[in-house]
Amino acid sequence: MTEDSKKWYDNEITQGILHKKYLHDGEETFDDLVNRVSSIFSEDIREDVKNALYNADLCPAGRTLYGAGMKGKGKKLSLSNCYCCTTPEDNLKSICDVDYEMSVIGSQGGGVGVALDKIRPKGARINNSAKISDGVEFCLRKFNTTGESIGQGQRRMAMMVMLDCKHPDIYEFLHIKERNEKLSAMNITIKMTNEFMQAVVNDTEYELYFKVDSTGEEIHRTIRAREFFEEYCKVNVDWGDPGICFIDRVRDYHLLSGYPEYQIDTSNPCSEFFGVAGNACNLGSINLYNLVNDKFTDYAYIDYFKFGKMIRLGVRMLDEVLDYGYDMQPMDMHRKCIDDWRSIGLGVFGLADMFVAMKVKYGSKESISLVSDLFDFMNRIALDESCNIAKEKGTYGKYDWEKQKKSPIIKALRLTEEGCKLYDKIEKYGLRNGTLLVVAPTGTLSLLMGKLSGGVEPLFKVGYDRTTHSGEDKGVVFRVFSRAVEDMLNHFNLPANMTNEEVKEKFNWVVESEDVSPADRVAVQSVMQEYCDGAISSTVNLPQGTTWETVYDIYTNAWKQGLKGITVFVSGCKRGNILGVDTNKQDDNTFKYDSIEPISRRGEKEVDGKTFRLKTACVDKFYLHVNKTDDGDVFEVFANPSNGCVSNIGTITRLVSMALRSGVKVEEIIKELRATKCAGCQALRNKGHKDIELSCGNAIAKALEMSYNKGIEEEDTSGLLECPSCHQKTLRPEGKCFTCTCGYSRCE
Repeated sequence: MTEDSKKWYDNEITQGILHKKYLHDGEETFDDLVNRVSSIFSEDIREDVKNALYNADLCPAGRTLYGAGMKGKGKKLSLSNCYCCTTPEDNLKSICDVDYEMSVIGSQGGGVGVALDKIRPKGARINNSAKISDGVEFCLRKFNTTGESIGQGQRRMAMMVMLDCKHPDIYEFLHIKERNEKLSAMNITIKMTNEFMQAVVNDTEYELYFKVDSTGEEIHRTIRAREFFEEYCKVNVDWGDPGICFIDRVRDYHLLSGYPEYQIDTSNPCSEFFGVAGNACNLGSINLYNLVNDKFTDYAYIDYFKFGKMIRLGVRMLDEVLDYGYDMQPMDMHRKCIDDWRSIGLGVFGLADMFVAMKVKYGSKESISLVSDLFDFMNRIALDESCNIAKEKGTYGKYDWEKQKKSPIIKALRLTEEGCKLYDKIEKYGLRNGTLLVVAPTGTLSLLMGKLSGGVEPLFKVGYDRTTHSGEDKGVVFRVFSRAVEDMLNHFNLPANMTNEEVKEKFNWVVESEDVSPADRVAVQSVMQEYCDGAISSTVNLPQGTTWETVYDIYTNAWKQGLKGITVFVSGCKRGNILGVDTNKQDDNTFKYDSIEPISRRGEKEVDGKTFRLKTACVDKFYLHVNKTDDGDVFEVFANPSNGCVSNIGTITRLVSMALRSGVKVEEIIKELRATKCAGCQALRNKGHKDIELSCGNAIAKALEMSYNKGIEEEDTSGLLECPSCHQKTLRPEGKCFTCTCGYSRCE
């Protein structure tokens, strides 16, 4: 290990995360972490794990980093990140039993996922004093309270709650967060079947059905599938929830799909791991960026020999984590799952950085082909190594070749000569692990290991500004680039103060999340899913003003291409506020007049005005002046456009001003102004003119929003949110989670 190899972790971001999340009392350095974590492994791989950590080639997930080496030291810590809970039966005892199961898991640092498919719908008869059921909302409230209580302190228990699309409560489930802010920290997802999605595409009716076993009551409800799905997409734009899961694909496409006893009902909170009740995600990830040789040249290539070594080491490392952490599992049911299935989840990080180093644009045909080759290789090597370990130590407890060979992952091996040899080898020796590959968001992990991109995600931003918090330079603003971009600028001797646009203009293969079309995002994930027996946590980040039709197209396309699930996050949506962060920093904009008759524009209150300059397709200098009362209420808006239809714009602003003086909520006016998009503006925006508003109405809406930004006259277009921990705009949404460079994460 050279001095140069140590330098990557001597930076404020890595050190901040290290001290905030992973070091214990008495530990001070990265060396302390590496020595403690590597100590739990057998002598056969201990030095290899240590070197992999020092070189940032391979890393186990957060709970293993924190819990490794702590067995027998008085702390109850699980080495697994998240668990799939028992699906509660339709009775109070079962619900309370699952609530206790969650409590025990949460107390040891784990997150949970649970399905509510068996809970009777709202309004169904019950045999107690309440007479009728509250439906799934009762469980949501109860479980949310548990998550908040168990997670008091620095961590709050991450939670996923799923509901089958056949359940009559899906409309209530869809709108639950609009009515109950207390549930906003809980991820919720609707499980869509192929039957339902086909009804959406065909625009046909779909029957919701539930039979209450205890009373014999049968509940039927017929809906228009497309109508519901359109409403779902609209809510998704506003809230970033519920998520979507294509449950038939989940159940049919994994290594254990031939085992009828392996019934999947739910996922972990970030939806990269789906498992039987009691199973958990035991995760680790390989750094793809470190596999690139001759970076930033026309001769850059993937070192497949090194990749193979890391895959084999990763499988063995995670398999040994199961043994070390066996006694540290929360409950007997979790130890039994290890006995039965020995599930692991090896994934990747640094994919987007790898593309930069290879001079490949994320979403291009070349990138899709490269991902296909990488994951085909990863699948085959992981299966081969699990088979090698099975030969040495034995298979997972429930292993049965007659069931195993029914998996489409195993069947696909017979399509090539090399695959046939592996097929025969597995038939002879079996497999050590029932699950092998998943792609987690790796938000905090990828930042810890050198400011790299997470999981399948593109670069969220090329770079952003951050302020130092310690040392002599406390309070100094510094520029933070992704690892690949930073190395590339050094490689070409370019200044470290380049803007994101300057970097992208000079290196046309460098793209940010908002530059990658949703169709290309789905295509990359789809080819990755073909070789991944688990699932992939993925978030498509979209700009404010995205329509529900766009979300509709993303989800239907994702289903058609065989994804197991995907998340859409629209900038400015209310999901950003689950962390106590108001992205617009608006004051109370509810007027309290007792009449809808407009008050005089010259009323008794003094006004304070501010002018904003914006731009649309037909108005290159759109001056908008917003007046506020001395109480801070928006009162009226005037426009002075350089060109365009002056009379139409004047009419809009006069009507907006009248609505403001009539006590209409500003947020409702903004919503209406944003409802219609101009084709000309949209066309220019799609061609890269990001300073163009989507219509004159949208420009007026933006001026109203900006007037509440406490003197900040330019809208923040970074897409990053303010972190509730460090209070800097460095919080990025990804894979149903939020991650900040300071080490804060919500959902890990």
